[in-house]
Amino acid sequence: MKQVIAILVAALVGAAATFILKSAAPAAASHDSENEKLKEQIAQLRGELKSTDAHGNRITTVEKEKIITVTASIKPEEILEELKTVRPGEANRQQTMRRVIHYMVGLTDAGEAAFPPIREFLLQENPVDIEYESNAIAFDGEQAAAAAAKAKGEDGTQGRISGFVRSGFGSYFMSRELLKQTRQLAPRSLRLGLLDVVADIGGNPAEAILANVLAKTGRGLEVAYLDGLLEKIAGDAYRDKILETAHLLLKHTPDGNAQSLFDETSRAYLFALLVKYRDATFVDIAKTQIITPEGRVDGAVVHYLTSVLGEKAVPLLYAKINDKSLTDDGDKMALGDAILKHVGTNADSDKFFAEVVTNKELGPIRFLVLGHLTGGDNSEQTLRNRQKLIQSIKTDSKDEGLDRMLEGTNNRIEIMLDPTKAGTLDNGNVNGLPPGLFELFNPGQKK
Repeated sequence: MKQVIAILVAALVGAAATFILKSAAPAAASHDSENEKLKEQIAQLRGELKSTDAHGNRITTVEKEKIITVTASIKPEEILEELKTVRPGEANRQQTMRRVIHYMVGLTDAGEAAFPPIREFLLQENPVDIEYESNAIAFDGEQAAAAAAKAKGEDGTQGRISGFVRSGFGSYFMSRELLKQTRQLAPRSLRLGLLDVVADIGGNPAEAILANVLAKTGRGLEVAYLDGLLEKIAGDAYRDKILETAHLLLKHTPDGNAQSLFDETSRAYLFALLVKYRDATFVDIAKTQIITPEGRVDGAVVHYLTSVLGEKAVPLLYAKINDKSLTDDGDKMALGDAILKHVGTNADSDKFFAEVVTNKELGPIRFLVLGHLTGGDNSEQTLRNRQKLIQSIKTDSKDEGLDRMLEGTNNRIEIMLDPTKAGTLDNGNVNGLPPGLFELFNPGQKK
């Protein structure tokens, strides 16, 4: 019935518009009479359309250029059921994500009527999720391929993404950036999208749902996401609960077999929260988690300790870098970067710098540590201490290439202290490396 009425409305309006447009002369009285009749019929049909609201669907009538369109919204329960079936792939990702965004907007437009099905989904006993992020989908593919290889007795070598996030190097540098991420148009997963919907609708019921999810979730990414949403709603009211949840989840050592990228990065998000709130109450436990049972460095732990303890973390990390239980030399890069942040102010840091930069077995990569001499703490005393370190290394050096690098770095420091010397000192060939690689480990932020 609704469809028939809509067609009639469109036909009548179209006929009226055509009649008016095709009239070459001023409208006569008879024409006015016919127009009035058309208007009466359209008004009657519109009234019948509005009456369909009582049958359960919300009807929106939009008039544009004298064409009437009628759209009926799907119930929130039906939208959520549709969302459960949408899974993006390589070939259909763009089209699929448009559908996801469309459904999320539909839930938001439904207002508080969407809360019951969303609450039921988010708080179910055995939570499920659909990850939309391309890296997450690639991670899942890598895990499936590795499992299939192992089942055949082959080497299930880690893929590019899983290998990076599971390395001490990857987790350390990733931890520095996690909480800087901003909300994107497309949600990263179904559950995160629904959390956004709840927050966008707002009100006390929304806050209650988010708080309940926080109390129940076991995923670090969700704890971090909820922290941001609840902070916008209630300021720091949930700070203690956030930290309590983070501590509880971090006390459990991971088994290293996470099948989801979001679960793999869970600890990194939780430690990033501790860094955000400058929470040092977890330090004693974190000290025991620097090296995993598999002999790998947990970069998230290293980032937490160096961020919260500062220079006090150096002796502990310096001792760990020579730990015989370490199984991956690349993991030492995370420990090394944390130690080298304090070159010029800490004896262990200075000692490690000298060990690395004079180690010819490392090849050109050893010169990366030179970036630590011109970044970080750029106070005059620290920079002078670094110049003294350079001179002490050059005194015992018989490496011409290293000496040139050190001299160029020394000149660069001198120009930082006295910019008027820029025209007389040569500091242009300090890098000797691909652009951007020289200061990879040092953003150069001044204190």
